[in-house]
Amino acid sequence: MIRFLRLGLVLGILVWGGAAPPAAAQQAVPGPDSAAADTTQEAPRAADAQVEARLQATFNEIDAFGRISVTVRNGVARLEGTVVDPQAAAEAERLAQEFEGVRYVENSVTAETDLADRVAPVVSRLEDYGTGFLEYLPVGLIALVILLFTGLIARWIGRWETNRRFGLSPLAWSLIYRSIQVVLVLIGLIVTFDLLGVTSLVGALLGTAGVAGLAVGFAFRDIIENYLAGVLMSIRQPFRVNDIVAIEEYEGRVVRLTARELVLLTFEGNHVRMPNATVFKNVLVNYTLNARRLVVFEVGVGAEEDLSRVQRLGTDTLAEMNGILEDPAPFARIVSLGDSSVTVRYHGWVDQSTTDFAKVQSESIRLVKATLDEAGVEMPEPTYRIVQVPMAGSDAKSEGTGPAASSVRDQARTADVERDGRLEAQVDEEAHDPDEPNLLSE
Repeated sequence: MIRFLRLGLVLGILVWGGAAPPAAAQQAVPGPDSAAADTTQEAPRAADAQVEARLQATFNEIDAFGRISVTVRNGVARLEGTVVDPQAAAEAERLAQEFEGVRYVENSVTAETDLADRVAPVVSRLEDYGTGFLEYLPVGLIALVILLFTGLIARWIGRWETNRRFGLSPLAWSLIYRSIQVVLVLIGLIVTFDLLGVTSLVGALLGTAGVAGLAVGFAFRDIIENYLAGVLMSIRQPFRVNDIVAIEEYEGRVVRLTARELVLLTFEGNHVRMPNATVFKNVLVNYTLNARRLVVFEVGVGAEEDLSRVQRLGTDTLAEMNGILEDPAPFARIVSLGDSSVTVRYHGWVDQSTTDFAKVQSESIRLVKATLDEAGVEMPEPTYRIVQVPMAGSDAKSEGTGPAASSVRDQARTADVERDGRLEAQVDEEAHDPDEPNLLSE
C-alpha cells in the first residue's frame, strides 16, 4: 500500500513539472496574431499624422487661418483657435472637409474679440490700397487725359454745321456725328482700359452690350423702326414744309418731321401725328412736288344734247378763266353714257406756285355750270321722265352769244384764284417753333 502511494506521488510530480515549461514559453515568445494587431494600430495613426500635417501646413499658408490649430485622430479633424472674421471659421471647416482622409470636422474656432487684432487687418488692407493707388496714379492720370481728350473731340464734332455745306438733312447729320462720337468714346475707353490693365473688362462690357442691345432692340422695336424711317425720309426728302400730301385717309400740309413722327395740319385745322414707319411703308401722294396740277370735274348732260357743243362750251370757259394755263390747253372727254344722261369730264391745268388750286377748281365748276345753263344745256337728274317732243319749226337752242354769255366770260377773266396763304402762314409759324426740332430741309 505504501509502495503504491509513493509511486503516485512521483508520477504527479513528473506530470506537473513537464507541463509548466510550455506555458512559460508561451508567455515569453509572442505569436503571429499579436504582431498583426500592433501593425493594424500603427497604420491609421500614420495616416492621421500625414493628414494633420498637410492640413496644418495649408492653414499656415492662409493669413485668415494662421491662428487655427489642427488635430486629426481616426479621421476626425478638430479645429481650434481664433479668427478675425467669423465667416473664416466656416470657410476653414469647408476646406478641412475637402481633404482626403477626413471623415468628420469638429469646429471649435471662435471669432477674435480683441479690438487691436480686428483693426490691424483693416489698416493693413488700407495701406495696400493706398500703395497701389499711388503706384497707378501716373497711369490713371494719363488714361483720364486720353478719355477727356476723346470726349472733347466728340463734343466739338457735335457743334459742326457741315450739314449745311453738304446739303444733309438735320436728322442725317445728327446720325452721322453721333456715330462718330460713339466711335471716339469707345476708342478712348479701350485705350484707357488697356493702360489700366483691365482689358478683360472690355470683352465683358462688349458682351454685355451685345446682349443688352438685343434685348433693347426687341423691347423698343417700334421706336427704333420709327427712328430709322425718319432717318431715311430725312435723307430722301420726299416732302418739305408746307407741302400738301395725302397719306392713307389723311390729307394736309406738312408741318414738321421729327425723329419719331410726321406732323400734318389738315385743311380743317387739325394736327395729325403719324409714326414715321407708317409714313414710310404706305403710299404717299405729294400734290406740291409738281407745280402743275390738273383740275378735273364731271358734269352730266342730257342724252339729246350735242356733246361736241357741250365740250366746246366748257373748254372755252376754262380757257378764258383766270388761273387756268393756256399751255397745256383745257380739254374735255366723254366718260360714260347713262340711261338719261351723258357724263362729260372737264380738265384744266393749274400752276400751284401762283394760284390756289382749291379756288381754281371751285370757280371752274361754277363758271362751266353757268355757261351750260345760259346755253340751255340740260343737266337732268337720273330719273325717268315723260319728254314732250317739240313741234317742227321751233327755234334752235342758242349757243350763248348774248349778253349773259359775255357776263360769264367776264367773270371767268376776273375770277379770284389768288393763293390763300392763311393755312401756309400757320404752318410756317408752327414749323419754326424752337421748342420742337424739325428735321426737314428748308
